[in-house]
Amino acid sequence: MCLALVTGLLVPSATAQVDLDSEVRQSLEGDIREYQELLERRSRELEEIQAQLGETAAALAARIAERDTISAELVERRQEREQVVAQIAELDARRVATEGRIAGLQDRLGQMSVRVSELLVNLYKQRGNRLGTGLSSTTSFHDLRVRNYYVGLLAEQDATVIGELDSLLYALQMEQASLREQLATLQAAENRLLAVETELAATASRLNLIVEELNATQQGQLAQRQDLLTQQTRIEQSLGDLDALLQAEIERLRQVEAEQRAAAAQFAQDRERQLAAQREADLARNQLEVLTEPLAPLSTGFIRPVEDARLLTRYGEGNSSGVVIKAAAANASVRAVGPGSVVAVTYLGANLGYMVAVAHGGGLVTVYVNLRPPIVQPTDAVAQGQVLGYLGGGTLTPNDVLQFYARRESGGSSPYVDPAPLLGW
Repeated sequence: MCLALVTGLLVPSATAQVDLDSEVRQSLEGDIREYQELLERRSRELEEIQAQLGETAAALAARIAERDTISAELVERRQEREQVVAQIAELDARRVATEGRIAGLQDRLGQMSVRVSELLVNLYKQRGNRLGTGLSSTTSFHDLRVRNYYVGLLAEQDATVIGELDSLLYALQMEQASLREQLATLQAAENRLLAVETELAATASRLNLIVEELNATQQGQLAQRQDLLTQQTRIEQSLGDLDALLQAEIERLRQVEAEQRAAAAQFAQDRERQLAAQREADLARNQLEVLTEPLAPLSTGFIRPVEDARLLTRYGEGNSSGVVIKAAAANASVRAVGPGSVVAVTYLGANLGYMVAVAHGGGLVTVYVNLRPPIVQPTDAVAQGQVLGYLGGGTLTPNDVLQFYARRESGGSSPYVDPAPLLGW
């Protein structure tokens, strides 16, 4: 029996080694998951930066197009200005020519003024007697006609001088008015052109500042994207390293598993023989205990599941739904506390061993935990005091301790109840 216990402990230690190795693998897989999540976050950030770069590039292109449009318009305005400057030069030449003509007219006016002054003085002196004197001094009709003709010529010459004087004055006034209009038009054109150039220069300067700002933003975003790409590369390298470590760990675990399976296959053959011998010994012990005097029932009508039982923990202590009972000896036999039928035989794992559940009627079910492979099977009818199995099935629970539970089924639920009163505690 002790040999069976020792061999039973060998398999859990190998399983513990596999569990330990699995922790390394789980740790590597956890690191890989964290790096993958970090890589996904970096990818999302890259997508956001890429979208921002697209928006910045679109805005930059629009601003540059607007700046180019204004630059083209500025070139047109400058060409227009050159045309206006050429027109100004032409008009200035015309102005100079007009001023020359005005100066000539003014000179002629000066000459005419002298002639008119002399004419006026002569007329004043003669006071109209020139015609009478000339006519009275004639000696013949022919002489009269000649003198009369010359007098007419003098009158016409006087009228021509006055008319020419008026024409010169009118022409001078018109040239001066035209010159003033030309100068005003040129001044207005220069003022308008200066205003347009100032506005266009200010707009071009503002657009240049915007373009510089967008360029700076774009450079910052490109730098940020490069940094994220560098981080992403490092993460991918780390993932590659972790993946290599994981594959190495998986391969090592596969080798360990193969070795343990080979050892387990060998152990299973020996274990099967040991379990068969154990079952024979347990059956012999059961027959011996059946032949001996069974435990006397308590006043509750039940017996205690182990001989010389001692209560270690009560119901509800440590969030327990049952009680813990200590037997007088290790690997003690576990008996049914009352007559009933076996409803379950379950292996709870290496830590807790086997569990046996017995239904006693009236909705009462008792549960026995920390058994080695039981000697009863589901649906078996058991008598009060009949041996169900032996303690020592779990590795964490001592081999002289039984975990005992009781529950009463009612209304479709199976709440656990305190089993201590059933056992006289």
